[in-house]
Parts: sequence; C-alpha cells; structure tokens
Amino acid sequence: MDTEFDPNVHGFRFSNRFSGGNVVAELARQDRLSELTGLQLPRAVRDLAGLAENASFWGTFGLCGGMSWAALDHFRRGVPAPVVESPPGPGDELFSELVARQADSMRGRGLMERCLQLQITPDQTPWWLFWVKGVIRQTIEDQWPRLRQALDNGQPTALTLIRVSGLDSPARHHQAVAIGYDLDPERISIRLYDPNHPRSVRTLRLVTGRRQQSIEADSSTGRGLRGFVV
Repeated sequence: MDTEFDPNVHGFRFSNRFSGGNVVAELARQDRLSELTGLQLPRAVRDLAGLAENASFWGTFGLCGGMSWAALDHFRRGVPAPVVESPPGPGDELFSELVARQADSMRGRGLMERCLQLQITPDQTPWWLFWVKGVIRQTIEDQWPRLRQALDNGQPTALTLIRVSGLDSPARHHQAVAIGYDLDPERISIRLYDPNHPRSVRTLRLVTGRRQQSIEADSSTGRGLRGFVV
C-alpha cells in the first residue's frame, strides 16, 4: 500500500540541521516558548532568548517535526516543497514556517509528556504483568492499526519514533512521515520520509509473530528504535 506522498516532491532537499540559537530566537519571536515550557515566561526572558540568536552554546537543533508537518502541508495542498538545497535561516519565510510547525507538532507539552511516559515503560513486560503493555505491544497492537487505517485511506501520517528510555533526553526521539507499507505473515515494513535522510525512502519494520515481536529501522541515525506513536 502506497500513498501519493513522494519524498522527492513533497519532502525537503536539505537535511535536518539548524542553529539552535536561531531556532530559540524564532520561537521567542513567535511567542511559543511559554506554550512549550508550560511556564508563563516574562517578556524580559523572551527578549533575552531572542538576543541569543547567534550564540554558539546552543549547538545544532533538529526541526524534524516541523519538516514532517510542513511536508504534509505541501502534500495536502497539492504543491511541491520549495526547491531549496540548504537549511533556511533567520528572516527566511520557510524557516519561520518550519519553526512554527515544530511547535505545533509538540502540541504544547503534550508530545513531550507522552514521550516521557513511554520512556519509563519497558519494551516488553513479563508474562505475569499481562495487563500492562510494553512499548512494543503498544506499537503493534494500538498504534499500527491506527496508522494502517490512515494509510489505507491514502493519508500519509506523521509518527513520533520512540528511541530512548529511562531518564535520557526526550529530545532524542524523532519525527517522520509514514507514506506506505508492505505486509507479510510475520512482518510489517513501513516506508518513511525521514527529514534526516532527504530525497530517499527509509524503512521501519515490525516483527509481529506470536513467538517474537520486535522493531527495527534504518530511519534513524545510528540509534535504536523502541516503537512509535501516531
């Protein structure tokens, strides 16, 4: 099953690497910092964030959610993504769009809280806790049916890929767009547009056999994959 989403048409040509200071300053300009932190930040703090635009200590940020949601916007409007080879920066309309859609994808603090909940949930639970679903079961039994229904209806769908566990930083999770899938008796292969890998199709695999359930992917940059959330 394939949707009509084409990473070469609707996806962006540049990779997912942006100056952290530029991102924080743009979030301050758009007045989104309070929404994302859950704190009513005074104006002085927001102004200070804007002044740190060129500070090197911010490092490099990713806007995987913004790129995924913006790519879906272009798909749904029926127009190709802009032909831009390098990541946009401050003052560029596309940069403002990606930052805004990144904030939208976080749903305030909702996505972060969901990720933290899954971080403290084990991949698999012992048999005697049969009523508690580990991350792998939640992905295969709850999230995959939702995703399949959307894809069967021709709707490419944003996913949050759960990568880390415990007290690791939730910023290490990742967002991508599911655009199609293949089925065989014990394996589901989900095709992705991944902002970390422009102009290509990556694959996420669910092993669904009764004796073994696992998740693997070539969509991330060297990190394992625990599951996903639609």
